[in-house]
Amino acid sequence: MSDTVWAMQRAERERLVGYLATVPPAAWEQPSLCPEYRVRDVVGHLISGAKNTPPKFLLGMLKAKFDFDVAMRAAAARESAGTPADLTARLGALADARARPGPAMLGEVIVHSEDIRRAVGGGPGAYPQDHLRTVADAYRGAGIGLGAKKRIAGLRLEATDADWSTGEGPLVRGPLLSLVLAMTGRSVALADLDGPGVAELGRRS
Repeated sequence: MSDTVWAMQRAERERLVGYLATVPPAAWEQPSLCPEYRVRDVVGHLISGAKNTPPKFLLGMLKAKFDFDVAMRAAAARESAGTPADLTARLGALADARARPGPAMLGEVIVHSEDIRRAVGGGPGAYPQDHLRTVADAYRGAGIGLGAKKRIAGLRLEATDADWSTGEGPLVRGPLLSLVLAMTGRSVALADLDGPGVAELGRRS
């Protein structure tokens, strides 16, 4: 794995840690944009993901009878206890973690950062375009757990602010961050997109 993606993971965890330090304690109990996850649960999920290894992932899936969502919720619950300061510090201590697969786990940090930011009124974050391209390239073929490959099948996605596109079919255009979010089923991103394929993408979200 290229050192570049590990540096990207570190940078995005550090960016999120800096933002979390500004989030009021009460907001940590609010629902995030990730269904059934409060803000603190999303941070617990990211802590769990940074600590995960293939054997731990397999064990979690076995315990959850291979239900991906159940396994992820259980892992998040184990890591989401504590004060906001505790959770922020624990995530910060894992800034250098090399979570695999690298590009997809980089996407976890960016997408879940947006789940938090947009839920508590922080607005979209600013991310380097090379980070977003790395995530978009990983996500366009993602199946189990994310479902992006099926969600964008038969559509053409084109970024308006970066040199990135994928697929063939009715066009969906917009900022690369919004395309990444839409690939993961975040309907909030649809308002940033245009083109004849947006309605169909919305039906799949």
